[in-house]
Amino acid sequence: MKKQNGTLRIKVSTNEGTIPVSDANVQISDAIGRVVHTLTTDTNGATMIVNLFAPSREFSMSPYTSHLAHSLYEVMVTHPSFITQIVRGVRVFDGEGSLLPIDLVARDARIDLGDSVNIFELPPPRASEPMNYPPPGVSWNR
Repeated sequence: MKKQNGTLRIKVSTNEGTIPVSDANVQISDAIGRVVHTLTTDTNGATMIVNLFAPSREFSMSPYTSHLAHSLYEVMVTHPSFITQIVRGVRVFDGEGSLLPIDLVARDARIDLGDSVNIFELPPPRASEPMNYPPPGVSWNR
């Protein structure tokens, strides 16, 4: 049986993506909070590409399945010169490669007591699409 996985690489920068941040610590955790990878960014601000579990892409082929077609991960980036950043809801799909850009804020860019953390929750897929009730072609009138 083929092992399902996708890949993820994190690109860490500052100043709206224009300056790479080297030597940032990157921690990837799975949906139950277990750390699955600990990485360090290179001089270009990028981590190595890591393989992460993802459910079989077969689950995405049917609209009638109750299985998720992706795995969810949390990415935490720390560096002594920058405010810690956490990104929740990072999706990984079977057979797909992803690049997650993260833009850090310098500690001296605002009043900071050293304990600040920026947390970003990625919206679930299609969260911004309006829900149509009743579905097209279906009438609720009897």
